[in-house]
Amino acid sequence: MVKRFLRIRPEGPATHHIGWREVLAREHLPRLLVLCLAIWLHAANSMLTATTMPAAVGDIGGLRLISWAFALYLMGSIVAATAVSAFVANHGLRRTMLAATLLYTVGTVICAAAPTMPVLLAGRTVQGLGGGALIALVYIGQDRFFPSRLVPRIMAILSVVWMASALSGPLIGGAFATAGIWRFAFWSFALQGLLLAVAVYPLLARAGAGPAVQARPVPAVRLGLVAVAIIGISFAGTVNGMVPAAALLLSGCACLVLFVRRDSVADARSRLLPAHATDLGHPVGSGIAMTFLLCLCMMSFLVYGPILLIRLYGLTALEAGLVVVSESLGWTAGAFFLSGLAPAQESRLVRSGSALLLAGIAALAWFMPYGPLWLIVVAAFFGTAGFGMMWGYIIKLVIANADDGDRERAGSFLPSAQQTGFALGAALTGIIANGLGFEQMTQPEEYRIAAFWLFAGFVPPALLGCLIAWRFSNRIADGRETG
Repeated sequence: MVKRFLRIRPEGPATHHIGWREVLAREHLPRLLVLCLAIWLHAANSMLTATTMPAAVGDIGGLRLISWAFALYLMGSIVAATAVSAFVANHGLRRTMLAATLLYTVGTVICAAAPTMPVLLAGRTVQGLGGGALIALVYIGQDRFFPSRLVPRIMAILSVVWMASALSGPLIGGAFATAGIWRFAFWSFALQGLLLAVAVYPLLARAGAGPAVQARPVPAVRLGLVAVAIIGISFAGTVNGMVPAAALLLSGCACLVLFVRRDSVADARSRLLPAHATDLGHPVGSGIAMTFLLCLCMMSFLVYGPILLIRLYGLTALEAGLVVVSESLGWTAGAFFLSGLAPAQESRLVRSGSALLLAGIAALAWFMPYGPLWLIVVAAFFGTAGFGMMWGYIIKLVIANADDGDRERAGSFLPSAQQTGFALGAALTGIIANGLGFEQMTQPEEYRIAAFWLFAGFVPPALLGCLIAWRFSNRIADGRETG
């Protein structure tokens, strides 16, 4: 008898198509709304700061510390997402989500009432811890609350909410800041946090209890390594000079490697990573690796796209922003329109999505320097659509193939891998730009050279991520054939 590589739960024929009516049924809708509100609070508030911080520093000072408002939120988010499975094992999902919501709300109140920039930064750190925990709990919750066949549809809905949040956050912050009441932007999200806290207990009262697990200790040293790593990586792209930037980047990566090594030899009760997290021959390891690598490659357009579009094509800031929105629209469209495929088509979708993302990055390297502009929009749209179309299936398949009792670790670590990829990608774009002398550029030809390398430099890791994705999808297909 051939050994099964995968352990996917049978839930109907391979040709079954999942409709929206089943996802939005009364039995699922209340819990889905809880997850949507959790996504909204984290995603909108993470972008809110972009337009409120200029007004905030004009009021309370601390301009030299402004970049820490973003880095500390990111650090808190990744640390919390990495650790949240241990808290779920110790206290249950409902209590953990309530605690994360209250933590997020307290952090938001601190930001709203902050008299000085150091106090606001403390609030941003607490916000990040609560928001990162909420996102990880969404991934755990979608596995626990819904049948796995519904996960791609659920993730499509959450992707739409994420896009709406990312677009609305800066607009909300800008509206309050323009009116001279930037603090009210934070107060409004504190009230929404309280709303979620009130809704969590009754709406999740009959939530699945999940597998019985032994209480786990929370490993402070390993979480400290993650925090130091993310701070180092986040600031590597902001410092002047290649030597200090490289030193920060390498030290951050070294802390990540040390974290993985320490976690791999820890006892099963205190592990933060799922088993097989570093095994590229296993669906869990290859799924995490491809998520990390492909997310790493998607940051150039978000970080440097607007300024390149303004300098090379004469767009206004608003027009450049609308072009950059095409990335979010692509992700959402891919997730939404391809979320109801039958299980037999999932491996093919992963291969197609990763190839489309690779093609999009290569196309941006080719078209960003010289245009035409409409092809830049097309490349950005379809590149992220490639990731969006397979993201829900990656989540579903990684969780389904985790060891028994390890599913929540796998679910909560996926957003950590995703956000760590984003952080490292942003740092690498900054290092490439600084190495090319981006701040001193004045001529269009100089910007064209930078426009090429800011995307071409990510083709090799995108190619590696694509190869891992194909291996991942082949394992899925082989497992179904032999299972």
